Amino acid sequence: MTALPPSQPSTDVDPDPRTELLAIESRQIGDFLHAAQLFGAAAAATTESQHRLNLQIRQACCLIAAEFYDDATALAKVVAQQARTEGHLPELADALGVIVDEHARAGRWAEAANVLAEAVFILGQLPHESRHYQVVNNLAVTYANCGFVEAALELYDRALRLADNDVDRQFTYANMSGAYHDAAQREPDPREQHRLLHDGLYAATAALDPEGGTEVMAMCKALAHRSMMLAEIGHHHSALDDARKARLIATEHGMRSEILVAMMGEALALWGLTRDADVRTIVDEALALAAELPPSECVRPLYELDVDVLWYLGRYDDARAALERNLREAQQRLYRERTARWEHVLLGVEHLKVAAISESDPLTGLPNRRALTQQLPEVLEDFAPVCVGVIDIDDFHSINERFGYAIGDGVLQEVAGVLERVCRRGDSVARISGDEFVMVLRETSPGDARVVFERVRQLIANRTWHGISPDVHITASVGVVVGAGRVDPNQLLNDVLAVVEQSKQAGRDRITIR
Repeated sequence: MTALPPSQPSTDVDPDPRTELLAIESRQIGDFLHAAQLFGAAAAATTESQHRLNLQIRQACCLIAAEFYDDATALAKVVAQQARTEGHLPELADALGVIVDEHARAGRWAEAANVLAEAVFILGQLPHESRHYQVVNNLAVTYANCGFVEAALELYDRALRLADNDVDRQFTYANMSGAYHDAAQREPDPREQHRLLHDGLYAATAALDPEGGTEVMAMCKALAHRSMMLAEIGHHHSALDDARKARLIATEHGMRSEILVAMMGEALALWGLTRDADVRTIVDEALALAAELPPSECVRPLYELDVDVLWYLGRYDDARAALERNLREAQQRLYRERTARWEHVLLGVEHLKVAAISESDPLTGLPNRRALTQQLPEVLEDFAPVCVGVIDIDDFHSINERFGYAIGDGVLQEVAGVLERVCRRGDSVARISGDEFVMVLRETSPGDARVVFERVRQLIANRTWHGISPDVHITASVGVVVGAGRVDPNQLLNDVLAVVEQSKQAGRDRITIR
């Protein structure tokens, strides 16, 4: 099964006014790929820009549910670019959330934190209105996927207050059940863990209210997590019933995360009821599936059950090996501890708040994007031709991950110094985000611009950086666009960002001019 390109809905779908409703119905019954195609068709048929972006976000969410992550991310990047240009903040925050999820799946935590900071900043600008339920709920899911469970639960509470229909409430309650379950797994205090499990059971049961919605994904998630939580408090018969229902639904619709949770619930319940060593078959299958999916707190009881069963069978060496593996997993969880990342997100939000009311970047002292967009119209009109280049540090997230954010900030400051020294009289340099810098070259032909940016590329590639091991080589990808006359500065910047992406996709450490 292959997904259609996000920009090209299925040709056998008629983009009539009912298409969006048909897409919702397909999503409700768990036919996520067909729902994605229908949302794409509805987006292609509408002439209203913000509605089209909203439909494309829903298309991306369905693609994620069908595990077509690359298609979803590509679509989200397109939506983010247009939403930023047109000022549609809810759709921009939603699109950024999808991009954060992709960074998190790939373990690119520094990049995820930077993008999430922008999404959180945008969310703070949205009024507390029911029409913004979708972006609040979706960003709560992103929080949870990044391991920021406590923050996710706060946002789910906000989403519940915004929800004005049973389907939305069902979605939020189902997601809350998983977040409470994850929070319980990391809670060392037994009494607090007990409270979290019961709060999670309440949320799951609310999601399964027969008077509520009938979304397959929400029902399956709630059943799966309820099965594990019931097993963990000793209600094994009910847990087994929920687990088998959830596993059947999840298998039918290819929802692998829910399959895993349901298998764990089934294994815990069977072991609690029978002490039958045959549960090892389910444990082994679940461990194999867990290895293919992103890490989750809810997997911990599976590791503990694995040790219990092996010890019960007298396989003491295997039990000790499993226990050591569990300890390694615990150490990795501690190493990836979310506190530092969450603080980095909040720091990013504060920087964005400052940037929103100022015209200088607080880290480097360079002009920021706001200042640049105010300057560009005059430069473009009076000093043609103008070459605008974006310098993007390649794989910068790995510098933060390996050496720490303080060293990473130092690198950005050094890059700013390099660019300022290269600038000729009348040229300018700005930092527009994270590791992206802009140089504006007045009255410059493309050929002359290539000479300037080649010097920049070489200075970065050949530099020894403070605090960075000599064996680590930092490079930059450069994209250049020639502009003149009455050109929208935001559109010009978006165009040059698209060009720098071509440099990165072509292998990085190179220049592309359009």
